[in-house]
Amino acid sequence: MKPTSDKLEFVEMSAFWIQLFVGGSFLLFGMFAVFFSGGFFAVLFALLGLLLVIFVEIETITFDKNLGHMTINRHKPLMAKIKFIKQLLKRISGMEIEHTKVMKYLLQDISGVEIQGILDSESNKYRICLVLHSGKQRVPLTSGFTTGSLGGYHKKAEVIATFLDIRNYGIDGFPADNSNELKWETVEEEIAHWETAIKSDSNDADAHMKLGLALILQDKTKNKEQAMGYLKQAEALFKAQGYDEEAMQAAQLYGAVYWGMLGK
Repeated sequence: MKPTSDKLEFVEMSAFWIQLFVGGSFLLFGMFAVFFSGGFFAVLFALLGLLLVIFVEIETITFDKNLGHMTINRHKPLMAKIKFIKQLLKRISGMEIEHTKVMKYLLQDISGVEIQGILDSESNKYRICLVLHSGKQRVPLTSGFTTGSLGGYHKKAEVIATFLDIRNYGIDGFPADNSNELKWETVEEEIAHWETAIKSDSNDADAHMKLGLALILQDKTKNKEQAMGYLKQAEALFKAQGYDEEAMQAAQLYGAVYWGMLGK
């Protein structure tokens, strides 16, 4: 992190190195297999590794009090340097592939800093999200969850919250006594609440996502297919409404449910 009185900036590289290592391993294994034996699977491994390497991202997050906004800059350095790869991907897909994506949010809209987690049998993965408009929108600072100690993420959330002079930060994003936070005695009450919300507004993407999570909390085996359906709908609704980050979050939760990484 690079904090000053008016500016806070940090660069997220952990996901970059992990993806680069995995992609590089696939690429090298595939190339050796093609050289010595050939075959479809060897070529497939090499291509998969190449794509993973090409699409590695460096994420730079900047909070600037002078400009009054926060910026998330996601940059694909290898794609930017090797232009012929970008042109080749454009020809194959028929779409312009951006090597840099920049998103901006007003500092005055940030009301909390939340730590989100995914629990699995081997390790816990976390990421930090900004809570906007008193909980109406959440913006992940990184595109994925990464392994690490909760204490490290809590410290980073505390630094951001201190810089922004807001008191709501941590594993829940808001303090437990927040009067605006919805609470239920049982998971069945929560499920009924979100079902009613969807009946009232079938385009409520947040309600679809939270209903899916509540169903997994109730019974991840029995409710798996139904929960995945709601998360898929949430992703589609978020995309249609222009909330790309929330759509990505719903897609990641869908994947976590599919692989049995959520719920007990």
